Amino acid sequence: MYAEVGYAAVRYRGPRNVARVLLFSGWLPPLGLLALSGSAAAPAAFACSAAAEHAGPSRADESGLIVSTGVTDFGKDHETVEVGIEHRFATDWCLGLGPHVGAFVTSDESFYLYAGTDKRIHLGRSWFIESGTSVGFYEKGDGKDIGGELEFRTGIAVGRRLRNGSRVSFGFFHMSNSSYYRRNPGMNSLLLRWSR
Repeated sequence: MYAEVGYAAVRYRGPRNVARVLLFSGWLPPLGLLALSGSAAAPAAFACSAAAEHAGPSRADESGLIVSTGVTDFGKDHETVEVGIEHRFATDWCLGLGPHVGAFVTSDESFYLYAGTDKRIHLGRSWFIESGTSVGFYEKGDGKDIGGELEFRTGIAVGRRLRNGSRVSFGFFHMSNSSYYRRNPGMNSLLLRWSR
């Protein structure tokens, strides 16, 4: 299968079910439109301009450690407590989007090590929405078997900047292997996050 983006053709040799995942998740049509528009537009059309940077504190001002705790697989057989830590880097790739690394452990000895990207959108001076996506290594321990070691995690949270400069947010996170393995039950988490 070939995909043409801009002026380059790329051959994809990955599993065939990725196209089905993209189709049923609603991502395939937008990606197709992006590929078509990329073949007719100059690469500079996709470049970010520093002058168009988002309003609010810069990513460098909000980089650092984030700690979290909450409940994983809530309401199901493997409901357990999760505790995590994440480092948000100051690197701003474009409009506040940048890298992070992190890990979490649960009370039933499962853990997840990951890396990914995130973005924070400010709503006025105090409120914000943050979203992120990650890929990493999962070890189930005595916890839930969600298919294998390679797992993806996405999440969204709503938060508030406090008077002392710290930030607190509450969010929903979903982890699955996107049908990379035959077994893919997925796992959800509700987390309270805090950063200074």
